[in-house]
Parts: sequence; structure tokens; C-alpha cells
Amino acid sequence: MNVAHRQRVGLCALVLAVCCGTAPAAQAAGIGSPALSAIPADYVSYAVDELPRHFTTPPLNNLFDNTPASNPISNAGAELGRVLFYDARLSHNNSTACASCHTQETGFSDPEELSTGFEGGQTGRHSMSLTNARWYASGRFFWDERAATLEEQVLAPIQDAVEMGSDLADLVNELAATDFYPVLFERAFGDTDVTRERMSQALAQFVRSMASYQAPYDRAVEAGTAGTPDFAAVEGIDNPTRAAQGHALFQRTCAGCHRTDAQVANNTFNIGLDAETVDEGAGDGEFKVPSLRNIAVRGRYMHDGRFQSLEEVIEHYSSGIQANPDLDPGLPAGGFRFNAGEKAALLVFLQTLTDTEFLMSQLFSNPLVALAGDYDGSGVVDDKDYTAWRAAYGLTADGVSGPLAADGNGDGVVDAADYGVWRDNFGASWEDLTTALSQAVPEPAAVTLLGLALAWPTRRRR
Repeated sequence: MNVAHRQRVGLCALVLAVCCGTAPAAQAAGIGSPALSAIPADYVSYAVDELPRHFTTPPLNNLFDNTPASNPISNAGAELGRVLFYDARLSHNNSTACASCHTQETGFSDPEELSTGFEGGQTGRHSMSLTNARWYASGRFFWDERAATLEEQVLAPIQDAVEMGSDLADLVNELAATDFYPVLFERAFGDTDVTRERMSQALAQFVRSMASYQAPYDRAVEAGTAGTPDFAAVEGIDNPTRAAQGHALFQRTCAGCHRTDAQVANNTFNIGLDAETVDEGAGDGEFKVPSLRNIAVRGRYMHDGRFQSLEEVIEHYSSGIQANPDLDPGLPAGGFRFNAGEKAALLVFLQTLTDTEFLMSQLFSNPLVALAGDYDGSGVVDDKDYTAWRAAYGLTADGVSGPLAADGNGDGVVDAADYGVWRDNFGASWEDLTTALSQAVPEPAAVTLLGLALAWPTRRRR
């Protein structure tokens, strides 16, 4: 079998693997190459033009949207941000991506109490959900609001000594040296220059495009009104009467902080987690309040991830609010004293905020695919990958920090078999992924719904 034929067979196998959800695991390549359509996905239609009426009317559209005029969402910009978001190259040892701590299936939160960084250390706080992050009036980010803008926030974890540990100047050079990032930056910004400012803008565009507005609750609002959603008109809500009761109770007791039909906040609050402040947060034990969209699938709750279920969160507000000296005046010390029926109703209502379309959308899924033989992560299998294989020959997975990049067959050791992987794929490129997908995949949306060859590593938990 000649090299060209081996490449065609390999690409066909990759396309079938992508479509069937059986593509090679991340550990076999460490980092991946983007498998994208030749035309950028339409983020503007999804996140701007097609928003429902209750997202495009005051106060949500004019008082809460923190999109700056200097960085509106664009298709190519958000798609570049998507690639960056999932790319483990952004960490010092190619082990950790933004998506390692913000997973799509949990509404871009972390199901763990704390997140694990690139060398196994743990973050000081729980990873906040990014769902509907665009709608927060002040535009400040992190639980303690230390970042003035989303553009500032997205670069901080990349440089953090625990989270990703990278030097931005080195990272810019690393990304510019790949075959594909200059192309993606040119699509987004007009030329091939890779800069930290453009990285920031693209990542912020992608995060702001994470608009969740297709939950059962949204369909109930469309069937009724914002003030009186018609839960009975929505298929799939098991107990619409209880959902309506939960909504009414939520409006009386919770909507002072969780405002509008996006259930977003406009300030920081002390919610009485502790009688004496343990973490000052933004000051006086106050913390930023994320949107409640997709709250039922998050797995962990609060800035420190202390609660493991939505039932525990409801119980806190029912009976666990501590008489902290700085407790928000809208919250009663000791809690609201909900009865069993009220707790059950609140739970049913909060479950109507789960947006399955968003949680499975191709727009927000991992676009990276393991390109076999691409040991230096450039997006092209060439002589440099042979050099990388030769330099790594004999290494084992236990002997390196991060993924074993030249381990082409994923068996945990760099040996002659990995040379064969490089040889059989010599000349392959990330652009072949686009060509192969466009020719062989009749339903592009199915690629993501079935799984796109996750090319960034899952973190090892302690």
C-alpha cells in the first residue's frame, strides 16, 4: 500500500469514526486539529438574530448585555474562540483546555467541587457556569468580579499558575507556528497575525455566543407571557401545575437577585452561606450570581462547590441561610421556610430551565480531532513530526507531564509502532479534515451529536 493510498484510507476511517463517535481518544495525540466547515458556523444568527422576544426586549437587551461595541459577535471570531476554548495547547504542558473545567454537558460548568489544573493542583473556587454570561449588567467576571470585562477574564486562567500555567508571549508564538491558527485568525480579523488581544476577543465572542433560550421555560413564555408562562402548553413538562407553582414562588422569593427571563443578576450578593465570612469574595462575603439556565445539570453549586444537588440548594434557602452580618437584606436569616410542596415545586420549575438544544449544539462542541502522526501539533504531518518522534523515543506516559504527544497508537510508550503511524500519515493536513468531512458527511449536525473525536485530554481527578 503506497503512502497516498494509506492517507486516503486513514482519512476515510477518521470521517467514519467522527460520524459514529468512535474516533481516536485524546490520549493518542495529546492535542488536535480543527475539523471545521469551509464556511464558519453561523453564531450571529443563533446568538443575535434568532433570540426570542423575551431576550430582545427591555430590560434584558438594553440593561444587561455586556457586549462591547468594539467586540461584537462574528461568525469567524466566535468559531476561532471555539477552537481556542477546546485547545489544550493553551496550557503549559498541553494537558488542559478551558473546556476541561467548563463542560458543555453541564452548561459550561464543572461537575466537580473544584477544578484540577494542568499539573494536578486544584483551583481555589468552583468553576462558574458560562451559560448566558453575556447578560450581566456590569460586565465584570469571576466570582469576586476581579476582571473588569470578559475580554480580560478569558486570558487569566491561561496564565494562572494552577489552572493552565502558560506564558502568553510563548503561547502566541506557539499558535502562530501551527498551520491552521494563522488561517483562522485571518478569517476572523483580516490578516494572519496571532496576538493576545485577538485571542481575548475571539474567546470572549465564543463565550458571549453561549445563549441558552430553548428550554421548556422559554417555550412556556412563548405560549403564554413573560409574567405568566403557559407550562401546560409545553410538551415534556411532566407536572405543569407544579412548574407554574414553582415559578410563582420563585418570582416572590428569588427574582430579586435572579432577574429577567434569562434568570440573570445585576450585582453581587451575600446569601448567608456562613455565619462568619470565610471568603470575602467581592467584599463582605458577596459573590457574583451566574444565570440559572441549565442549573439542574451542573452537579455542584455555589462559589466553593459545597452543594452537590439542586435539592441542597433549595434547602439552603429554605432553612440554611445564616445570619451573616453582611447578609443581603432581601434574604431572611434562617431561610424562607418552604414546605415540602413548595420545595418540590421550585425543583420542577428550575428543571424547566434545562436547554437540551444548547447542551448538544454543534456550535459549542469540541471541534478538535486527533490528526494521526502530527506529533508536534502543527496541523500537518511532516518531517518535524519525525524529529519529535525521534526525540521522544523510549518515553512512557508516566515519565512526562501532560500527554505523551509522540505516542501515535496510544499504548503509553513511544516506540517503533509510533514511527509507523507517522509514516502512514505523512503529508496529511488539518485541511484534509475539512475536505473529507465536506465530501463524506451528509448531515454535519450529526457529527457533533454523536461525538467529534475528543482531542483534548480529560483531566485526571484526585
